[in-house]
Amino acid sequence: MAEPGNKAFVIGHPIAHSRSPMIHGHWLGRHGIAGSYEAVDVEPGRLSGFLAAMQGNGFVGGNVTIPHKEAVFAAVARRDEAAELIGAVNTLWLEDGELAGGNTDAYGFAANLDERAPGWSGTGAALVLGAGGAARAVVHALRQRGIKDIRIANR
Repeated sequence: MAEPGNKAFVIGHPIAHSRSPMIHGHWLGRHGIAGSYEAVDVEPGRLSGFLAAMQGNGFVGGNVTIPHKEAVFAAVARRDEAAELIGAVNTLWLEDGELAGGNTDAYGFAANLDERAPGWSGTGAALVLGAGGAARAVVHALRQRGIKDIRIANR
């Protein structure tokens, strides 16, 4: 059983397909860190209840995926700069007893392209497929890196 202070989650709806618990569980075990990382299916109507009970249920924080990124943005007491600029939260934690949120999607997107497509920054145009919270982060990252011609396609 995990120590209560090391219990984290990914929330979404649906969430059963998420590989995050397997990935994070691997690294917790590999580095000998006591803790757990759980997928929690939270229907949109139950989100505020989950957030209110988060600490009481032993969670210190976690990740947020569809359809909750914008709703969690509105629910947190504090946000990092990236979350403010993107308008969505994908990382949630407790800070001084209050919910705080951040967004690491833009950083992760740009870092992946830096590694896999060196020289991409500041050149050409981009097509972003989708318009949700992650797409907002991608547009933010593209703008930060000097891409001026950005097109968004959504169903």
